[in-house]
Amino acid sequence: MTTYSASYTGTQWKIAQVELDPETRTPAETMMEPAAMAGPTAFWPDGTTSYTLHFKGGPETSWTVADEADTALKALEALRDGEEITPGALQTYLNHVRRLEMRMTALKEELLLFARESGPNGRARLTFREISEELRQHYSTVAERHQRILDGDTAPWRPWLTQSTERAALYSNGGDLPRTPQPPREHETGVYDSQEEPGKVLARCRCGWASPAGANTVTAALQGKAHETSINA
Repeated sequence: MTTYSASYTGTQWKIAQVELDPETRTPAETMMEPAAMAGPTAFWPDGTTSYTLHFKGGPETSWTVADEADTALKALEALRDGEEITPGALQTYLNHVRRLEMRMTALKEELLLFARESGPNGRARLTFREISEELRQHYSTVAERHQRILDGDTAPWRPWLTQSTERAALYSNGGDLPRTPQPPREHETGVYDSQEEPGKVLARCRCGWASPAGANTVTAALQGKAHETSINA
């Protein structure tokens, strides 16, 4: 048995009182240690196996998935072992498996969206054919589902997945794929109020150029575009 200092206050060990037999002064409760370990996997003397998950998400995301996955594994083992499952446990199994399935659907479709967004090279990260190979679906089926998401038919639990992230605002009302930020152009004009002649407007460019002040915003915008065209010609 491994013991740890009672003064230790770290989070990776749980300090617990162990009752000792008054005669032998040995632990009254048998404390198991892994018979073998391989990375995050531990093999125990009683024949069970545990796998340690590492995640940074809070109780509303990663922790919840881990908890429901644990329930799904218990249901899997109970069915394979031919156990009689009580009505209460059966209801819990069904509920958690359903919720886990909904979360995985949201995750799968978010990965689909991410795969089709522009990556660092300016192109989609994966083609529809590459995605379909991994999902074991025809590429046209994947492309059609992707288009429906763009049109606003997102996974019901997508808000749960993207909560408190920058992705939450994407695809919320349908529309085009988000564009990668473009660096500001050297010559880009806009229409602004004239500081020297109140009531009039003028076009200004990033390079410092400015049009004559006038009363018509349309004229100012046209002058600005003409400036951009002449510079870039």
